[in-house]
Amino acid sequence: MAFCIKNYLVKFTALISSNGPLGSGPLLAVALLSLSLPKTAFSEQISFTKNTLKNDIQLSYQWNDKDQERHQFSFTLPLNDIKTSHHKRFVPQQVSRYQYIAMQKERNKIDAKDARIEIKRIGGDLQLSVSSRLPQAAAKYQRQLLDAKDEAFEQYLSDNYYAHFSDYLGQQGIKPDHLRYISENQTVLKPFAEAMYLEASEEGDMRAFLNLLLSWLQSIPYDDLENRLSSNGSGFSPPLALLSNNRGDCDSKSVLMASIIRALFPRIELAMLYLPNHALLAISLPLSKDEKGRQIEGETYLLMEPTGPALMTLNETAATSQRSLDMGMYSYEIIP
Repeated sequence: MAFCIKNYLVKFTALISSNGPLGSGPLLAVALLSLSLPKTAFSEQISFTKNTLKNDIQLSYQWNDKDQERHQFSFTLPLNDIKTSHHKRFVPQQVSRYQYIAMQKERNKIDAKDARIEIKRIGGDLQLSVSSRLPQAAAKYQRQLLDAKDEAFEQYLSDNYYAHFSDYLGQQGIKPDHLRYISENQTVLKPFAEAMYLEASEEGDMRAFLNLLLSWLQSIPYDDLENRLSSNGSGFSPPLALLSNNRGDCDSKSVLMASIIRALFPRIELAMLYLPNHALLAISLPLSKDEKGRQIEGETYLLMEPTGPALMTLNETAATSQRSLDMGMYSYEIIP
């Protein structure tokens, strides 16, 4: 079974009140799921070494695939890219500071003769009070300040690689901006992707490439998220950080795999699926005999479970994943 226990839904409230608290931003909600693993073939990473060179880091792996065939693979990544590759945790106090500064700047544009405006930071919350001789003016300035607050929140998300998200129940929140990470890591990962493609098959067999990629990712140790309840999203590992640290969870491995595939195949249809406490990938390929796909927006997709530790080949999914999918308990993002 695929082993992932994270729920990246970040729930938030916004109380639009002239005198009440204006929530400083979303709070991260993380759910833990107890899983009992059935007897199945598990991945095995035989060895991992990391050597720092002058301008690069060399990463070397040995692992066994589902057929117990041993693989060995090495590649280098630019040292500067590794050093800057991390995901910033979500900090409500920083959101509040972004919003407070933006609202103060907007307040300075309003003539004090037209309205009396007070903006207070109380803990992690903001309080806004607007009064004017003319009710219409008070409403106008309040809206102006609230718009500045909302824009500051969007700026915080952009600066810290977060994005809006809706789960299968329609609950709104935020999560790490997976699509942006996929887009921005394709170039640096292209040499790796080309080498892995040649390693998988001299004839350019797409399925052999995907299965080798899956077995390699599944062998990378799983990040058990022990500190996620207090980390506020920092547990997500962008592709280069995952490679350097040799650890990753479901969405981190899915983002890395999508980045590698997209680096070689810019036009192939890819999607990221979000299940309760889990994430996996889907790719649009012609079906082989007796193979069933999943329809997403009129395209037929095959599923991929890169998480591990269970070894699963292309279009093989964990029983828990399949139940969620069959019950419609998932949302998705098409990967550009």
